[in-house]
Amino acid sequence: MKKKLAKFLASDKRPEGTMSLTELYGFLFAICAAPEPVQTQEWIEVVFNGGDPRYKSEDKKVKIEAALVSAFEEVSEQIHSDQPLLPKCCKVLSPPMENFEEISSLAYWADGFFDGYDWLSDVWHSSIKGDLRVTVNSAVTSMVYFSHREGAREFCAKSLNQHLSKAHWAQVSVDKLPSAMATYARIGRTLAHTFTHKEPVVKEIKLGRNEPCYCGSGLKYKRCCMNA
Repeated sequence: MKKKLAKFLASDKRPEGTMSLTELYGFLFAICAAPEPVQTQEWIEVVFNGGDPRYKSEDKKVKIEAALVSAFEEVSEQIHSDQPLLPKCCKVLSPPMENFEEISSLAYWADGFFDGYDWLSDVWHSSIKGDLRVTVNSAVTSMVYFSHREGAREFCAKSLNQHLSKAHWAQVSVDKLPSAMATYARIGRTLAHTFTHKEPVVKEIKLGRNEPCYCGSGLKYKRCCMNA
């Protein structure tokens, strides 16, 4: 089904800006490792750049969306088993500088990942601070270093020592990629767990003695639950 999904995404019938299969996997890595859950239809819309996928039938829509969800579940399973991996469609080239080439699948994976991270950046910013933010930014830098996206390049420029060569940072990014993916996924998973199990906030009710009791009895607070 992956081949059919790849063909569907690559068709010129899809909206301009639709992700390729490799971009999709990078994007899904960012989505699955996010501190807060994202609704399926929300991220599917982003895959197609907010445009109409132009399914030729309802059956085709069901099959394509099932394939997208299957890819999501594949990435999610890796993240939750603490074994995040690049997809088989993404190859790391050697020497590392070759990963900047237009045909580099790692560059397209990085594009997709940056799209997802940038889309959810406000969620990350509200969830982390201090040393943890430094750790996440370092991991993101390694994962987006080869991206074609201008925003990703600006992000890296702010994080790296510009006195060292591009070739140096290319080698560092390739070497750090597995640990960067694991670190990013682990932090995101931990934050997501915290978000899911967050206790509801119960505000203390403060009433005047002569106000109607909050229990709905119709009696004044002093005659009802005040002394309970």
